[in-house]
Parts: sequence; C-alpha cells; structure tokens
Amino acid sequence: MVHEKLIRSIQRFAQEAMNARQVARRLESLLPLRLKEVERRFRGEIPVAEAQRKALCDKTYLDFVEEYSAIHGDAITGRVQYETHMMLFEARRSLRKRV
Repeated sequence: MVHEKLIRSIQRFAQEAMNARQVARRLESLLPLRLKEVERRFRGEIPVAEAQRKALCDKTYLDFVEEYSAIHGDAITGRVQYETHMMLFEARRSLRKRV
C-alpha cells in the first residue's frame, strides 16, 4: 500500500469509527426510552412484568436493538481497521528509522 493511500485510509477509518461510535452511543441512550414506549402499549389489564416481557419480544423494540447492534458493529469494525492500518504505518516508520 502506497504511503499516501495508507494515510488516507487511516484518516477515513478514524472518522468513520468516530461517527459510528457517536451514533451508537446516542442509540444506546435511547434504548430504555424505546423499551418504555413499547411497554406502555402493552400495559392495560395485564401485570407489569408481563408487559415488560412482551415489550422485550416486540418486533419494534427488537428492530431498534438490531439497528443499534449494526451501528455499534460498524464502529468496532472501523476502530479495528484504524488500529490495523496504524500498526502498518508504525511498522513501516520503525523500519525506515533502522535503515
């Protein structure tokens, strides 16, 4: 990989990981609110515990959790890519110092 392309890749992966991490944090903070919204729909004549169980299995809530998981996975993937490219950059730099 050419040095300039490596630098661009490092910057791109760092930016993508940071953006995905921010979105994932926001979605994570919304998880309890979404669960309560879904739980409210089930409340009525059934006990609270049963409404909670139904809310946890509700498709709407599960879709939200799936979205959070996908974005969080993207953040982790971006971070791994960033760190891997940085290791390559540092390895090349240390080799240049020895020459």
